[in-house]
Order: sequence, then structure tokens, then C-alpha cells
Amino acid sequence: METKDYKPYLKARMLTQRACFLRVKAQGQRVSAQAFILQYLPTPETPTKLAVGFTCAKRSFITGVASNRGRRRLKAAWQQMVAQAPQGYMFVLIGKLPILTIDFAYLVKDLEKALLSLPAQVPQV
Repeated sequence: METKDYKPYLKARMLTQRACFLRVKAQGQRVSAQAFILQYLPTPETPTKLAVGFTCAKRSFITGVASNRGRRRLKAAWQQMVAQAPQGYMFVLIGKLPILTIDFAYLVKDLEKALLSLPAQVPQV
């Protein structure tokens, strides 16, 4: 799986390949919130690493401009909450249409609640 390390402020590897997103979807679990879906997959082979990917489908958001705005909001919320994210996981944040209108503070609170609902210890396989 290929990941890029070009966003140091995100404090995580970026998932860039479709295969990574599909692996998290197929093998992982999910937490749903009002404005996003958080999919996660434990990676016991790298318990101190963290990887994250962001997506907002243009099909759901109608225009590319709205899709890009939703993805930017997800990244900004992640940047504020990355310190609370448990290590040893691959995350995929999928934006829903309400992400464009929801208050940013509420979005950050939802992300915090979703991250706190995850097990702190990565399950050993």
C-alpha cells in the first residue's frame, strides 16, 4: 500500500490509493456521525503509525467545488483532533452533505466523540 508523507501538519500518513480506501471499507468498522462517516481499520503490524484518508464524493455533493470544500473542512477538523486519535489505525473520513452547513465547532465535537468511541488499544491479530 502506497501512502504519502507530504502533509506534516496532519501528523499521519495520507492514504492516496484507492486500494487503501477499499481495504478499510471491506475489513474495517465504521462510526457514523451527522456530517461524516469514520471508517477505521486496526493495523497491529504498525502499532505506532497512523494513516488517514479523506473523501467527499462529487456524486453526493453535486459539484466539485462543494466536494472540495467538504474535504477541506474534514481535514481542518482532523488537524484539530489528531492528537486524540489512537495510534495503530488506518482512518478514512467520508463527508456527507450536511458537512457544508454544519457549524465547525459541532463538526470537531462529532469527530472527537467518534475518535473517543474507538478502542485505545489496537487488537492483536
